[in-house]
Amino acid sequence: MLPMQARQLLFLIFLCASLSSCARLIDAPKVILGTSTAALEELRYDAIVGVYRCDYDECYQAILDMARLDEKMRGVNEEGYFNIFQHDPVKGIIVVMGIPGNVDTTEVGIFLTMLESRDIKIEISSKSSSAKRKVARVIFQALNLKFEEV
Repeated sequence: MLPMQARQLLFLIFLCASLSSCARLIDAPKVILGTSTAALEELRYDAIVGVYRCDYDECYQAILDMARLDEKMRGVNEEGYFNIFQHDPVKGIIVVMGIPGNVDTTEVGIFLTMLESRDIKIEISSKSSSAKRKVARVIFQALNLKFEEV
């Protein structure tokens, strides 16, 4: 059995190691389950961006309505363009997959942010530039019919 000081030292080392990479530890289960959005968030610097004058909830729902299937694989719209993999309206993120012409598991992140002007900024990011462009084209074309682009 280790003396008390040795146990305390090991505990402090473990605590420091854990806290120094806290975000990675918290995100680890999501990465294992395939639900982490960290990679898509990191790619936002290269996102295709559009800004619309619309209510946040209406804009978010308009994007969800473009899906073929929701995250529970229920049919939403037979003419939809993609499948919802996950979404979180509080965080302002929608992750879609199943983009025609791309591998079915290619993820595209759609991020909604309310600006100070009350307009909604929409950023579309993906590791696949092809999937990103296709989703951006479909979403922005549809939103242009419903809302004013700023």
